[in-house]
Amino acid sequence: MRVGPQSGQIFAFEMKAGTNLHAAFKVIGVSPETIAVAVLDGVWTDPPTIEKAKERDVLLEYRFTLDGRPATFGFTSEWWDQNELPGQVLLGQAEVSAMEAETAHRILHVWVGCAYAPLSHAMQIADGEWRWANDREALVAEAEEQQAALRAQAERQRTRLKGLTLEQLLAETPLADWSPSPPFPPPAFTDAARARLHEACRDLNRLGAKPRKGEVRAVLKALVLWLNEADRIAGEVIETEEREDLCAALEEIAFAARQPSLAAEIDDWRTW
Repeated sequence: MRVGPQSGQIFAFEMKAGTNLHAAFKVIGVSPETIAVAVLDGVWTDPPTIEKAKERDVLLEYRFTLDGRPATFGFTSEWWDQNELPGQVLLGQAEVSAMEAETAHRILHVWVGCAYAPLSHAMQIADGEWRWANDREALVAEAEEQQAALRAQAERQRTRLKGLTLEQLLAETPLADWSPSPPFPPPAFTDAARARLHEACRDLNRLGAKPRKGEVRAVLKALVLWLNEADRIAGEVIETEEREDLCAALEEIAFAARQPSLAAEIDDWRTW
């Protein structure tokens, strides 16, 4: 039987590689569907004892807000993995304060303003806040470089979409970055997905130079429904990065078929 975390449990974990630092998070609430956690305000050179961790309050985030936002968030119970974070280890049990319980209630009942992310987000928070306090100049410079790279990538994608053709997509290997496995899906799933994307392009090519919107919609929807079923059979292997790549590939097919508005309908069809 799969055992999930319990309210009040505190776990330590390693921060990003090369820092030789450790942080901790506390489970502040659990429901059948959702787990609520709080990153604690502490950084240690070794995993802390449960007594040291109990002394710490919830970390306040200052990178994106002036007055400090409590570092709390939730995620679906199905995502719980006691090995999600490097060096993750259970330290022990602590009391959940009234304020923590109220925050957990909001998260578990999906109140407006609550944050939701994979458990790995705890490391991003701990590392980001530590660097904001101790290495801010370099952190800001990295963020600016990342934003510039994203803008350049978006511009390249816009330029690519303008002149994209189905023939061009058929000459390329879709999902080219999906290796190795893990972390990407098994090769059999990847090969089948690539073949199905190309099959959709060939189907659209047979519709002529100016296919009608309904015809293109039917091909795209059939492709997405196939992906839904293939993902289910494979054990739900489409995660965040795979989802982004597939949505981008589907958008490209819609543009190449000269029906770009259909890209907005993809989210209504997919289950991943």
